[in-house]
Amino acid sequence: MSGAQGSAVRLSVGLCLLVGLLEGCATGGHAVSSSNTRQDGCAGGNAESCVSLAAQYMEGRGVLQDTRQAAALYEQACTDGVAESCNNLGIRYAKGSGVPQDAHRAAALFEQACTGGAVEGCFNLGLIHEEGNGVPQDAHRAAALFEQACTGGTVEGCVNLGLLYSKGRGVPQDERRAAALFEQACTGGAIAGCVHLGARYAKGSGVPQDERRATALFEQACTAGMAEGCFNLGFIHEEGRGVPRDARQAAVLYEQACTGGVAGGCLNLGLLHEDGRGVPRDELRAMALYEQACTSGMARACVHLGVRYAKGSGVPPDERRAAAFFERACTSGMAGGCFNLGLLHEKGRGVPQDEHRASALFEQACTGGVAEGCFNLGICYDKGHGVPRDERRAAALFEQACTGGVAEGCVHLGMHHEKGRGVPQDVGRAAALYAQACKAGVAEGCFNLGLRYGKGRGVPQDAGRAAALYAQACKGGVAAGCYALGLLHEEGLGVPQDEFRAAALQEQACKGGVADGCLNLGVRYAKGIGVPQDERRAAVIFEQACTGDVAEGCNALGVRYANGSGVPQDARRAADLFEKACTGGAAAGCFNVGLFYKQGQGRGGPDSASLASSYFEKACRAGLSEACAQR
Repeated sequence: MSGAQGSAVRLSVGLCLLVGLLEGCATGGHAVSSSNTRQDGCAGGNAESCVSLAAQYMEGRGVLQDTRQAAALYEQACTDGVAESCNNLGIRYAKGSGVPQDAHRAAALFEQACTGGAVEGCFNLGLIHEEGNGVPQDAHRAAALFEQACTGGTVEGCVNLGLLYSKGRGVPQDERRAAALFEQACTGGAIAGCVHLGARYAKGSGVPQDERRATALFEQACTAGMAEGCFNLGFIHEEGRGVPRDARQAAVLYEQACTGGVAGGCLNLGLLHEDGRGVPRDELRAMALYEQACTSGMARACVHLGVRYAKGSGVPPDERRAAAFFERACTSGMAGGCFNLGLLHEKGRGVPQDEHRASALFEQACTGGVAEGCFNLGICYDKGHGVPRDERRAAALFEQACTGGVAEGCVHLGMHHEKGRGVPQDVGRAAALYAQACKAGVAEGCFNLGLRYGKGRGVPQDAGRAAALYAQACKGGVAAGCYALGLLHEEGLGVPQDEFRAAALQEQACKGGVADGCLNLGVRYAKGIGVPQDERRAAVIFEQACTGDVAEGCNALGVRYANGSGVPQDARRAADLFEKACTGGAAAGCFNVGLFYKQGQGRGGPDSASLASSYFEKACRAGLSEACAQR
């Protein structure tokens, strides 16, 4: 299955900034010199005095801070027709400041403010319609309200309307219109508009790509104190886009962004510390920054932390802690966290082993766009691990993984097409999938494609092409590829006949766990073909073949024990090995057991003759002609 994912990807420009609730300001009227004068004016029915006095109570200027009194004064002014006070009172209800929190009441007050001409009320009403807080969620209505606010001079409305056009929410998607609105907002003093406009110029989205212009806009935002601008400017400097590449300057800017509350700044600064680029290499500092980013809600940083704890990279290995970080990331919607948590549950590392939970997490990862999750879920369905076995579902998931760039998925889908498991049998499609995987560097794909060329299944038979593919597979660590290539060198098919090369390849295959390679190599040492003759070495290698359940290896080792060739002579051990060989399907093993019964070597008893005859019969039926004469 695919292994743990999640070295954190460095975040790039384009953070989404939605402007929040806006307060209104008292307008018109004469300046009032003191709180006492304002109180007198408010008591005398001067609504603007009430608004000013409410602001004093909210901020604690010249009076004791009292949010309840402030809310009461806003209520009084709103009742007297001051639209800005209705907006400010709406904010109090939205936040539960001085009054009980009440989203419905807040919405009604924003509506009243907007209708009364306070464009901040239109903006705030747009926000709650976009979020569906106290009113039905309605992106179309939100867009109309942001348009009203923007037209009325509230540039924050231009920012949020631009975001809706960028996403196509409530309005047709239109990147040009979005960019124009961000330009309007930025020119009007809304720094968030400058950040978004910079991101558009950086990517060439709705405007011609212009990295220098993007840099200038991010610089403007950063200088104005907007941490997101510093973050994006840091990325520009790190990548050298429109400015000279400068990791040191990037680190300074990421630090500013991180301090300003942009979790991505903490993450990217951590990556610089991990790599020692622009700052001293410091894994402890990197971990602290990842932790800060994760705690601030950046799921990607949680995944990165989890991977480091799982691998013990820069910290002592702690799979339980890794699982906790993956869980946090997964819960926050980061599919890579779900995938890695699934791996831990599959193996029972740091969490209880639970194949059902693992498969559910792989499902979540797959749905979230992690192709490795689709592949691992396909394996679960193929083998019935944690889910009912379902070859059709497995094949569909392998298809999804293959399309998503997981070449191992192409190999498994090819195997399903080759055998007609869950999909129509199609050897041509199988060969094409193996070729795709091989091209992507998956050695198993090269090996399987080599087999197809060797047999002419789904492709023209071509021993030379098969040999080249086996060589790729062998080099990529597929021991079966070394074995198959060794056989071709032994026979001179598609490659020059070369017993020395064949022996070296079988040695490689045997070391890689291919028991048939051990058998072939053992025969070579026994006969001195491509290697010096060496009965001791042959016996050791036949032992490996036998342990790997190659019946002919057990028989060959039995012959050595029977004759004392390379090992001490031991008739009982020989008989046991012949028995194992016979049980494993080696006709020569059955014949040799029969001989031992007939001759009383290592086997004996009153039924020896009939037992010998039954073993000869087995060998004869298996096609060993000399056994037929012994029955």
